[in-house]
Amino acid sequence: MIVGGGPAGMAAALEARRAGVQVTLVEERATLGGQIYKQPPPEFAVRQPKALGKEYVAGRVVVERTLGSGAEVLAGHAVWNVWGRGPFDVAVYQHGGTARTLRTEHLILATGAYDRPVPFPGWTLPGVLTTGGAQSMVKIQQVYPGRRILMAGSGPLILAFSVQLHKLGANVVGVLEAAPQPGPGTVARLLRGALGGNLPLLREGIGYLAYLRQHGIPLHYGHAIARAEGTEQATGAVAVQVDRDWRPIAGTERRFDVDTICIGYGFLPSLEIPRLLGCALRYDENQGGHIPARDADFQSSVPGLFVVGDGAGVAGSAVAIEEGRIAGIVVARSIGRLDGATAEERLGPRRRRLAQLERFRAALATAYRIGPGIYEWATDETVVCRCEEVTVGEVRRHIRPGSRDPNAVKSLTRIGMGLCQGHNCSQQVSAIFAQETGRPLLELPPLSPRPPVRPVPVGLIADTSVPEMPSRIVRLPEVEVGDPQKSDVAPEADR
Repeated sequence: MIVGGGPAGMAAALEARRAGVQVTLVEERATLGGQIYKQPPPEFAVRQPKALGKEYVAGRVVVERTLGSGAEVLAGHAVWNVWGRGPFDVAVYQHGGTARTLRTEHLILATGAYDRPVPFPGWTLPGVLTTGGAQSMVKIQQVYPGRRILMAGSGPLILAFSVQLHKLGANVVGVLEAAPQPGPGTVARLLRGALGGNLPLLREGIGYLAYLRQHGIPLHYGHAIARAEGTEQATGAVAVQVDRDWRPIAGTERRFDVDTICIGYGFLPSLEIPRLLGCALRYDENQGGHIPARDADFQSSVPGLFVVGDGAGVAGSAVAIEEGRIAGIVVARSIGRLDGATAEERLGPRRRRLAQLERFRAALATAYRIGPGIYEWATDETVVCRCEEVTVGEVRRHIRPGSRDPNAVKSLTRIGMGLCQGHNCSQQVSAIFAQETGRPLLELPPLSPRPPVRPVPVGLIADTSVPEMPSRIVRLPEVEVGDPQKSDVAPEADR
């Protein structure tokens, strides 16, 4: 079973099906593709595919291959709980429909990542949104997020989003890049990292820079968002120059006349399920903070549980694809669908390509290192938990002397207990806790997850007329698979 229908999940499904493994792929959205290959809703008719960008076109090919591979695809289904340790019981809810529990011996998590929330004064105003949200509005819904847009963030993706939005007709008035302008040493490291198959990635980044320059869109290195202005709506933005640790430099503020601020300071992995299952974690700020500890085959500390793609540490879609393919091959080998020699033959090119990509990712991580100052932009009056409307000052006041766990603040303030279940505040709360207690952020546990990890109707959980979950296991039939491009999974009526 694979959770997540983005690049990593589809790659895992295709490799597993190629080996004849029975696969169930669960995707929360109505369509496969994830954020990178995001597809319009099924009701939309796309008459000009190129108008939606090269990512859509490339993704459409992979989506069609996955749908035709013979994998059981459960689109529009949310996984809201997982328990057990091989076999795993996976609670699935169909949006607007029913709930059921599936059992699987091997579980591949490809749940992706979400935009890193960055609290700063005014970040809750209408008109302040993440770059991913802005991209969805323009690319999929054909709605401009505003008339005058300021992009603020760091890394190649803020450049890519700026160019994409501008190409789709949005008015981007400027780009704030928190990292300093790359010097000769940084450029040399990027060039070395680009050797051995990564030159197209470097050329793509240079192309974004050239596009901004050609269209007169200012790029301000070493600048970050300081605050959004306005009362009922964002009416302006104030930027500030920052040092190499992303801490504001006094006397460097400058105002931008905008009505929309798009924030893109990276991503955080979706870790709810790995943490529910007790996976060991390690800490890497540039990959999103806490990430699962994995072996060379991307298996977590829980046997039979694989975590791949940005949900295991943000590294981009190219890395996600290779990790997904490796996990699919390894699972096929572990259940006897591939012999050792065939598996190694298929794994070799994937591991070599992944090593090439890792060199480039490491160079990028050096050039666009997340500065610790990012956790210091909010004031005591800034709301840090949007769901429960808890401010930074309230969090500070509830940190008791000698306290060692941020979850104590959660119990006292309800922070992280709202609809987003800590997505928007968990990292920041841990950072505040680290500041107040003097403990390193990497040593602090994140806020504890609790099922349901996705919103589901309470009636599906509380309805006593439904049998207990362990007795509602759906066992799918074994199938003989020939050509992985042909669908030969038993029809729904036979299950």
